[in-house]
Amino acid sequence: MRKLNIRKILADRGLSPDERRAVLEGLFVFGRENQLPYLIRMGVLLILSTIIATSGLISDSAAVVIGAMLVAPLMNPVMAAAGAVVMGWQKRFYASLWMVSIMGLGALGISSLITWLSPELIFIPEQVMARTRPTYYDLLIALAAGSAGAYTMTSKDSSAIPGVAVAVALLPPLASAGILATTGESELAIRAVVLFLTNLVAMILAGALTFIAVGVSPVTSRKKSAAFVYSQLFLFVILTAAICVPLWYYSEKILFNDDYRAAKSEILQHWLTDNQLALKEVLISEETRTITLGLEGPNPPVNIGELHQRLEANSATQSDDDSVLPLKIKYTWSQKITGNWPSEGNTIQEVAQKIKVSSDELTSHQWRWKLTQYNDNKSTEPSGLNPFTLSFESSHKFRVSAECGSWTGKYTVGSSFLGFEMNKNYFSGCRKDENLEIFLNDLKRGRTGFIEDDTLRITLAGSEGVIYFEKK
Repeated sequence: MRKLNIRKILADRGLSPDERRAVLEGLFVFGRENQLPYLIRMGVLLILSTIIATSGLISDSAAVVIGAMLVAPLMNPVMAAAGAVVMGWQKRFYASLWMVSIMGLGALGISSLITWLSPELIFIPEQVMARTRPTYYDLLIALAAGSAGAYTMTSKDSSAIPGVAVAVALLPPLASAGILATTGESELAIRAVVLFLTNLVAMILAGALTFIAVGVSPVTSRKKSAAFVYSQLFLFVILTAAICVPLWYYSEKILFNDDYRAAKSEILQHWLTDNQLALKEVLISEETRTITLGLEGPNPPVNIGELHQRLEANSATQSDDDSVLPLKIKYTWSQKITGNWPSEGNTIQEVAQKIKVSSDELTSHQWRWKLTQYNDNKSTEPSGLNPFTLSFESSHKFRVSAECGSWTGKYTVGSSFLGFEMNKNYFSGCRKDENLEIFLNDLKRGRTGFIEDDTLRITLAGSEGVIYFEKK
């Protein structure tokens, strides 16, 4: 049985001289008489493609940006740099990198000029923002696109070139960086430049490795220039590893940001659903263990304590460190009311009128104090041993009753007002209840009342909080 000689098989692999010549002629310009027409063509295409890309980015048109990718000439010198590494042509390699650098600076300048001449941007278009989110996926795309571009050039499959140009997107990040730098968004501009450098380095590395694999360089050439080839490949491997550092940071910030973590939290999502609330904003601070929520819904978040308890319990099961800071939840809530005009069914006014309190509804039930929630993230609730009950009489008198005593006063109710005036009451039996004075003072600051789902809500003056009562 014959033993396979892997080294000999790899050495014999390679393109024919005619195929190799065709590939190299597609990558490089041979002859001084051909250099000037080539440079003019590259310059014209760069200017036109940058104008198209910048206009498409500012107008937020994805189709126009894709068209600019197809016109952009940047892919040719990038693949030429990869081919020069494989062939061991040092001068052509550095010349290709210089061309990419000059074209990149030219694209930045043209896009900045167009942005400066354009009307001031009120907001950054999404097509521009899409180039400010480099992640590890962009590195994988650039590696695959570079390999596909190199393989396409060796296989003479020109139909795949447009797809490679669109996939790697060398020009749009540069145009985005020019737009952002002109508008003063320096941090976002740096992100766009990182995306361009990711594409550039990964394409050269993947393209060079693919050229070696398909045998663009003959065996004799590889031996003579082995030191240069290996040193450049090693350099681009190091550059790729270095680019992974900002990509790791952006991947953590973009792919696994606070919105992502909130969306993946079953505890938070179930609590939002149960309370008919929508999450408009979330900020998670690991250092202080603080979760800041921006909530929107028809009713305020009454049982925020339940959410805190469940999140704290879940955190305790995942960590055995007793020195961890206690979890804090900060939130803002905005009421959301929807409707149609012309009205279909009940108008907003009719719905609101049904929710507002009336004398008949107040007097027909007794109301047990459940909770008082303040807008500074604090709350007060009755002790289990001494609950408070609020009763309304048709003579516009009210009574607060507890096991230790009772308090009386007068109330005033209107279409959008509910006020309380407390009589002088002295009951020594309830003086030990710390929540008593707080509750009575809050009741005197009541301004509006709403009844919905067997719950009476009394808002405090200055929108400082809400007192919640349930039917007894």
